[in-house]
Amino acid sequence: MLRKKILDALLHPVTMVNFSLVGMLLVIQVVHTKAHLTLGADVHGHVHRTLRKKPELARSACYKLDF
Repeated sequence: MLRKKILDALLHPVTMVNFSLVGMLLVIQVVHTKAHLTLGADVHGHVHRTLRKKPELARSACYKLDF
């Protein structure tokens, strides 16, 4: 009896829509995080590659003031 109620609740259309939405958000987050980690598909990756080639660019204009 309890098993049937739980199964009915899990297979209810509203629950399935919620699972689908959360699943899509999870997939988007995983792909987005992987893009950041591979440093190939975002601005941070571009900056990271540039700073590896030219480390002298890492000095900020604020540090040049040397208060």
